[in-house]
Amino acid sequence: MKTVKIGEYTVEIYDAIDELPMLRFHKYNKMLLVDAGIGSDLQDFDTHIEKAMRYARSKTPELAAIELDNMRQNVYFIQSGLSPKCLAFAVLVKSIDGTPYNDLSDDGLQKVVDMFGDVPIKELTAQLEAVKKKIDAELQLYFPKLFDDATVKEYYDQLKQRTMLMLDAIIKGDESDKREEIDHITTLLLTYTKPKSFSGSDSVEIQYDKQFENMCLILSQHLHVNPKSFTVLEYYNAFEYIKEQAKKASRKSQNKAI
Repeated sequence: MKTVKIGEYTVEIYDAIDELPMLRFHKYNKMLLVDAGIGSDLQDFDTHIEKAMRYARSKTPELAAIELDNMRQNVYFIQSGLSPKCLAFAVLVKSIDGTPYNDLSDDGLQKVVDMFGDVPIKELTAQLEAVKKKIDAELQLYFPKLFDDATVKEYYDQLKQRTMLMLDAIIKGDESDKREEIDHITTLLLTYTKPKSFSGSDSVEIQYDKQFENMCLILSQHLHVNPKSFTVLEYYNAFEYIKEQAKKASRKSQNKAI
């Protein structure tokens, strides 16, 4: 937990997995998921257009339609002044000037965001990024098998390759011989993850909620606990415990069969 001064408010923020309640972490991740897929500003709008154009020229043009649908929701967020990223930050707020904030509904979180209406967005996102970095580091340290994402490393390898090509072209003063390769890698980076649908009964948000509920049922069934009352550390530790127990049971059954 950390206490910071944001604008005229003294804000207490969850920033550690041994204190952050799992229900908050679920909502926090959900808001980040929406922000990654839809976004809430003009830069995200431009990214959607660029991705849709590249998908339309690719071997999977049908993905352009999903990207355009996400862009439509992005426009709605811009017009409504909604920011999934700011809502993610609001989830992490435990108290403001000593008053606790426990309403994790979208309306409840928006009320928290509205309290910082006079605070620059950059300040809120900076606070969010600092906490996100700390939480991610702790999850990778405690649960490397669950949170060590090799695809992220591959993405940054391609990003590094693109940067080196651009620097080489600048040094030589001629981009013509590198332009096609740079454009190819740019397409790979922009379309690295397929666009996900955020509308309908099969939307990413609904599937994410269902997966969380299913995991809570599994933990409850095996350990006879209420996993929704866990901290993030307790939740994933319980998950790894069940996995280890299942492996041991599988090995015993195999040895008996032999």
